[in-house]
Amino acid sequence: MNSESKNLKTSEAKAKTKKRNQRLFAYAWRARKSFIPALCLDGIDTALNLAAPLLVGQILNEQVISQSQNLASQGGGLAYYFKLLGLYFLVILVASAIGYAGQYLFQYAANHIGRLVQMDVFQHLQKLPLSFFDHTAAGKVVSRVTNDTKALQMLFSQVITRLISAGVFALGIFISLFFVDKTLFLMALIPLPILYWVFKDFKRKSSHYSTLARKEVSELNSQLNENIQGMEIIQSLGREDRVLKQFTDLNDQHFKTNYEFTKLFSYSSSNVVGVLNRLSMAAILAYFGYASLQGNTQLPLGSLYVFIEYMRRLFQQFDIVLQRIGSLERSLGAADHIFELLDQPLVSYQEGELAPVQGTIAFQQVNFSYLKDEPVLKNLSFEVKAGESAAFVGATGSGKSTIMNLLAGFYPLDKGRILIDGENLEALPLPALRQQMAIVLQDPFLFSGTIYSNISLDKENISPAKAEAALREVGGAALLDRLEKGIMSPVSRQGLGFSSGERQLISFARALAQEPHILVLDEATSNVDSATEAMIQAGIERLQEGQTTLLIAHRLSTIRDADTIYVLDKGELKESGKHADLMALGGIYARMYEEQSKSIAH
Repeated sequence: MNSESKNLKTSEAKAKTKKRNQRLFAYAWRARKSFIPALCLDGIDTALNLAAPLLVGQILNEQVISQSQNLASQGGGLAYYFKLLGLYFLVILVASAIGYAGQYLFQYAANHIGRLVQMDVFQHLQKLPLSFFDHTAAGKVVSRVTNDTKALQMLFSQVITRLISAGVFALGIFISLFFVDKTLFLMALIPLPILYWVFKDFKRKSSHYSTLARKEVSELNSQLNENIQGMEIIQSLGREDRVLKQFTDLNDQHFKTNYEFTKLFSYSSSNVVGVLNRLSMAAILAYFGYASLQGNTQLPLGSLYVFIEYMRRLFQQFDIVLQRIGSLERSLGAADHIFELLDQPLVSYQEGELAPVQGTIAFQQVNFSYLKDEPVLKNLSFEVKAGESAAFVGATGSGKSTIMNLLAGFYPLDKGRILIDGENLEALPLPALRQQMAIVLQDPFLFSGTIYSNISLDKENISPAKAEAALREVGGAALLDRLEKGIMSPVSRQGLGFSSGERQLISFARALAQEPHILVLDEATSNVDSATEAMIQAGIERLQEGQTTLLIAHRLSTIRDADTIYVLDKGELKESGKHADLMALGGIYARMYEEQSKSIAH
């Protein structure tokens, strides 16, 4: 890599770091009512903790040594001694109270920031295009909202606060030693170059291992989520051993990374820092002892105590810094992940209200592809008048479901236009338009709650009675009658405990209760048996009355009465017309219908 490219990468990295730090500061500012007082209290706590050893040193110097010979004759010296002792205990008590209050406020601020981040991330996720979720594993998204947010929360609760406190503490120690004894101050400076080298080496290596660990955790979450969702297939195909090996390989790699991190921490913190601490103690004791033996010591006992206590705390603070550096790298990496997600471009659409639509739908020269250079729809044009029904048929991959995705505005077009009542879809407020649409998918999705909440979607204008009537109208009477709590029966995650047909009935009732102006049925009856399909067909016909309906159906017999049937082949419109006209044409539709009829007959 040439120097110009290297400088460019360095510049980009610095710009990215600056932007990330600005965004972190913005979150801290949003929690300033607790964060700023916490910082102030932490500063006071640090000052009091620095004052305590000075008071002990003063007691040793002024009282125990200087006045040990005449305490009995000078009661004033004894009174001064007890004043210093009382002040020392007061400092300890006040420091404890302030330390408790500071930590409480830090934790409160960190939890508040974590809450803000999670809300921002979740709201952003709701506005992302579906193409993002098509290419991003669900486990990785969950990891951003949970693990990365917790790591970011730790940045404010434990990392930044401890680093600031350690820095203030170290600065206070050196300033205090400078005024206590210049020789002690110079001795305290001796280990700093070694500590700086240890810090720099630890930071570089911990950054590398933290990056690896984050990637591995993300991969573990992704694979775990995928395996749990596909457990039925894994067990039915006897793939447990293969899946276990894949998970074990990832888990072992993550263990090795953590092992390297443990070795680094043990070497830097528990070993090097501890050795330097003991060497500093040995040096000052040797200096004090030698001077005492020579009879020319100028160092009071209290000053020696202050130095020993300060150096112990200095190395303790540096040990804390090393511990927090690993967490700092993980937290900053988590922040990068979160901000990368928040920087994902959102779907741009108009905001505002929308008058009730009539339901005329037109596709004009629409071209679309999920992946570049792999077109799914090619110059597709058709029009469905308000109140009419249109069915789309074709082989798998012909683009039928894509039409529904584009109509709902889930994906941007490559070329062409989609018109609703003559208005360009891109110019309409999509949230308001979707409120006037109902989509029933092949694989119905139910939320945790009750049957009523799944039908009403918590809309106030849909009462339990209206929801129950809708479910009965689409053929759900048997389902309601077998449930003790009826429409208020609980629904667990994804509707477990209900058959696929029953879940579809609830999904149909949801569409009916919404009273949409545009109804989309995407293979909506594929998961129900013939008897159930016959029961809900009347409900479908009632639902279609006065609504513009778009149907995709594998069973061609269910779309015979559609006003227009469109036949797609590899993303292109090949045939269109009524059932009788297409049968008379003897083309693709006629062959598909005849093949299905023969299959049913056999």
